[in-house]
Amino acid sequence: MKKQFVILTGIGAALCLFLVIAGLTALFLNGTWRSVQAELLAEREFDGRIGGNLLVWMDNTHWAEAVIAAFNRHYPYVTVRFETVGSVDSRARVSLDGPAGIGPDVFLMPHDHIRNAIIDDIAYPFPPDMQDRLAEVLLEAAVKTCTYEGELFAVPISTESIALFYNKDLLGDHPVPRTFEELIEFAETWNHPEHEFALRWQVSNPYDNYFFLTAFGFELFGPNMDDFRTPNFDSPEARRGIEFHNSLRRLYNVNTGDATWESTVAAFQRGEVPFTITGPWAIADAHRNNLNFGITKLPTINGVQPRSFSGNIVAVVSSFSRNKEAARRFVDFLASIEGAELQYRYTGRLATHRDISMIEGLRDDELLRGIMEQAVYSDPMPTIPEVNHMWDSLAALFTYTWNNQTTIERAQELAMERYDLLLRMAGRSRFDDEMTVGLGTGGTLIVLLAIGAFITGFVVFVRRTMKNNAKVPKYT
Repeated sequence: MKKQFVILTGIGAALCLFLVIAGLTALFLNGTWRSVQAELLAEREFDGRIGGNLLVWMDNTHWAEAVIAAFNRHYPYVTVRFETVGSVDSRARVSLDGPAGIGPDVFLMPHDHIRNAIIDDIAYPFPPDMQDRLAEVLLEAAVKTCTYEGELFAVPISTESIALFYNKDLLGDHPVPRTFEELIEFAETWNHPEHEFALRWQVSNPYDNYFFLTAFGFELFGPNMDDFRTPNFDSPEARRGIEFHNSLRRLYNVNTGDATWESTVAAFQRGEVPFTITGPWAIADAHRNNLNFGITKLPTINGVQPRSFSGNIVAVVSSFSRNKEAARRFVDFLASIEGAELQYRYTGRLATHRDISMIEGLRDDELLRGIMEQAVYSDPMPTIPEVNHMWDSLAALFTYTWNNQTTIERAQELAMERYDLLLRMAGRSRFDDEMTVGLGTGGTLIVLLAIGAFITGFVVFVRRTMKNNAKVPKYT
């Protein structure tokens, strides 16, 4: 009887397991079938014409309304709704709303979110023909930030970079400096107690000061900006860049704590300073103050055009979209000449097109043309996750040396130490090839112990089962 009971119990368990697996399979196939049917219905609703519904997340209401109206002139069978969502917040929200079925078909985000979006599997790649076409008309560096392992996962639609801002009235008949040598010469004659400091800028901000290092060959995270093991803060190129940066202290003799936005960029916007180094975000307030000013690319350093950081806003098709073809068409429209004109008209942003002469309004904007002059000589902020640990380390390098707190060599060592500490806190290391990503040493130990405990328990269970089965009496 016991033997029969054991056999029946085993058969019953197997049957239950089979039914569970069969049920889950049926649910999965049914869900997949419904999903595919809904997607096909959305894309083919109008007998081969692009149609269906789209939800897009954009960060400007008037711009969104204008874009949707223009898009519908080309694709009248697509019903587009929009929600106002900030580009910085969108990636995290899509990761939650997408799987729940309430996320957007298209959303915007900063380009340095792209690698995490790919890791989270929320960005749907574009087809090769669209990728090739966009690569011909958009800035190469901007497209590169959206490309991973040969596939385009987003489309850059706007870009920004820092540049040299100059006050035309204070400059007078003096030509706009094209080299730092010329700028230094002007500052030496301008600076005196009544109006100190011809050039004011935020001297420890890593975004604004990165270009001092690139002028001497500095490569952040290696030549492709994708190797977290080589931040290169301790390189000879970084040292020479810091030396030049420090040499300007005699012309702007304040500590980093006093080189605030209010005392630098805002002072320029008020008309108190001939020069500052900032980006297009400073244009609006200067206009409101009726400032007579211009913008041009950064001056050369020892004959080298320095490379600044740039940032891009990119448009993404969600992996959870049920109307991916219409979503692609919407992104394609955003990146078109017509889309770029609407973006400039309603947001004042600089398009990522290599040639802006075809973009109405933008082609006549002298200020943004000055930003564009420098954008050509820019490195998009790295997209690897470890870039988050770079900012504090680089800021420390500029701060320690500008404030004369230590030697350049020691400041480089401290910057590397800070970077390594932040890496270790995130479970990463420049030295351990196999260190578990995101778990850290403690997390890895816990996982290994859990696996070991599971294996041990399983072995004990099997041994006891075999032992108990061996004790079942045999009936003949």
